[in-house]
Amino acid sequence: MSTARTAILSALPGLILGGFALSVLAGAGEIQPAANPTERCTLTFSDNIVLADVPVARTPGQMAQGLMFRKDAGSGMLFSWPEAKQRVFWMRNTLIPLSVGFISADGTLFGIEDMTPETDDYHYSAEPATDALELAQGEFVRKGLKPGARLLNRECRSD
Repeated sequence: MSTARTAILSALPGLILGGFALSVLAGAGEIQPAANPTERCTLTFSDNIVLADVPVARTPGQMAQGLMFRKDAGSGMLFSWPEAKQRVFWMRNTLIPLSVGFISADGTLFGIEDMTPETDDYHYSAEPATDALELAQGEFVRKGLKPGARLLNRECRSD
């Protein structure tokens, strides 16, 4: 038997087990505890608009999970990254209509996109963003948040 074939055959059980473990961890619709945000923030925008108790997604797992499988957006979700880059959102396994607002490094809300549940349509930020805020569709309007608003302060706490 060739050395390459021996290496492949000896690695096969580990690859199968690893693939199985990943499929179990993916949870086929379950929200994994490690993916649940453990930080919540009160966000203060210009014009004294305050959003309280917004969960923050910072880890790749939390961001991948987002608001998937939920029947209510609650207080929404803030996605936060350490550096500004173009961001993209989609709605696979997301059951409720959402809007995403993109926020630049200086705190300016520069774009809001409505997103349709359970679609794979991509919603790109028009410019680099350090944050994105998902709210139930219509909440940006109800709260008075529109492009040009500024995120002035965030007070965060760990759960």
